[in-house]
Amino acid sequence: MNRPGLLAIAPLLLERLAHDCPSAQGNVFATADLPGVTEQSQVTPALHVVLLDYAPVESVGTETRWEELWCVVAVVKHSARKNRSAAQQEAAESLLAEVLKSLSGVWIDLPLGGRERLQVTPGPAPHFTETHGYFPLAFKVLVTTP
Repeated sequence: MNRPGLLAIAPLLLERLAHDCPSAQGNVFATADLPGVTEQSQVTPALHVVLLDYAPVESVGTETRWEELWCVVAVVKHSARKNRSAAQQEAAESLLAEVLKSLSGVWIDLPLGGRERLQVTPGPAPHFTETHGYFPLAFKVLVTTP
């Protein structure tokens, strides 16, 4: 039986989010899309799919079961000086709701065979700058490698 490789889930997450999250206006990016992007050139609203971590959880024979931790960061911009954190949070709400609906608890057909369920898990805290808000949601999934 073919088994998925490490990191093989990234294209599936990107495709699913691009389809299910109209509030992102087509701005769904992978880590490879980010080099050279500064906050001033950041497209918003946007979703960024980033691998946070992976670790082996079990080895049997030649197979290893891994837990991958993925982060989807909703990025919004706000220029008003007053209460900018609240305004950024409000702007992010629809993005976050769409991400949760798209990914929470869904079964993913892995590229090289098998199915695994995405699970919401604790992740990084939101981060605010003068003009942007970054709202991460974390998901874990188990994959097996030969």
